[in-house]
Amino acid sequence: MRSLFGLGEAVATTEAHSAAVAEFDVDIDPAVFGLTAYASNGNTPRAARIDRATAMQVPAVKRSRDLVCSASGGLRLRLKRTEDGAYGAWSLFDQPERNVPRSVTMTRLFEDLFFESVAWWDVKEVGYHTYPSYVERLAPGRVTVDGGRVYVDGRKRTDAARTLIRFDSPNDGLLIAGARAIRTCLLLDQAAANMADGVPPSDYFTPGEGFDPATTDAEVVAMLDAWQVARRTRSTGYVPAALDYHTGGWSPEQLQLADARQHAVLEIARVAGVDPEELGVSTTSRTYSSDWSRRKSFLDFTLGAYLNAVTDRLVMPDVTPRGYEPEIDLDGFLRSDPLARYTAYKAGLEAGALAPEEVRAAEGKRPLNAPTADESSNVRALPTREETAS
Repeated sequence: MRSLFGLGEAVATTEAHSAAVAEFDVDIDPAVFGLTAYASNGNTPRAARIDRATAMQVPAVKRSRDLVCSASGGLRLRLKRTEDGAYGAWSLFDQPERNVPRSVTMTRLFEDLFFESVAWWDVKEVGYHTYPSYVERLAPGRVTVDGGRVYVDGRKRTDAARTLIRFDSPNDGLLIAGARAIRTCLLLDQAAANMADGVPPSDYFTPGEGFDPATTDAEVVAMLDAWQVARRTRSTGYVPAALDYHTGGWSPEQLQLADARQHAVLEIARVAGVDPEELGVSTTSRTYSSDWSRRKSFLDFTLGAYLNAVTDRLVMPDVTPRGYEPEIDLDGFLRSDPLARYTAYKAGLEAGALAPEEVRAAEGKRPLNAPTADESSNVRALPTREETAS
């Protein structure tokens, strides 16, 4: 029988896919998983590094980056005197880059550590104390190290030890460690899009046994049009003996490669150190006792490694004076609900561990006996609109 607009090929293709579906749910090229065949022993070459722009096209990567880097970059960095625990002003911590908000600079720092495992600051200004006061963040691709020599934008930096601050992450960069998982997500997304563009037939006709009709292509089209019109008119149909009617095709779930894509997202969550639940993958029925415990777990097992890497570098003598150390303020991140805080304050007051002034300070309120702007000669109210205009 002649091919009827590819009907013969469609039948063969559908049967082949059905056999694959029985074993793997969907027919996926084993190369997607880095295998030459599904019977491979897994001894495949290491996946090559993927670039950041491509990786950010994967929603799971974007969400992981936002959770880790934005949360870390939003935490305030303070200079503490080790002798008495007093905090002091330090321009490098308050605003590392000129004309760039502190949170943006710090988020980019953690992003470089997250993706590349290395980050660079270029010292632009030093204060009267000869310590860095303002820096410029250098994208990791701008800096290369070759045999102990450092190059920035292709030019050798002879003063690199004095003008460059290098941060190193204890974790492997996501663009290398997660390269295979990220590529899998991209390939599966592309496969799902291709299937959506060319959906296989949900039903089809084949010649009945013993029949070999000499049907032209125009007649086939007319028959299929008549079948479609009839199905819109009534639900009951009639199939002549010369034709066999088949139903099947792929389900919407198979067309979307749902299971394979969820598994790829789960792999990215594992590499990034993010709870899969945050990426929309339900793995267990685990629930946290409170939002505080969820944040504490995230801080201990994911953010802590990056925060420690930054503070351990900044405390080194080429950045911070001796007798001082950087400290990241976690109070806002770990802040519990008001009822839990006030219960803790009450216990602290009763035990004598806290003073009322400390409680008000922890809540961001001024002391009860503090003078107002009108009562204190040392405190000036904000200028009025008339004063600003003049």
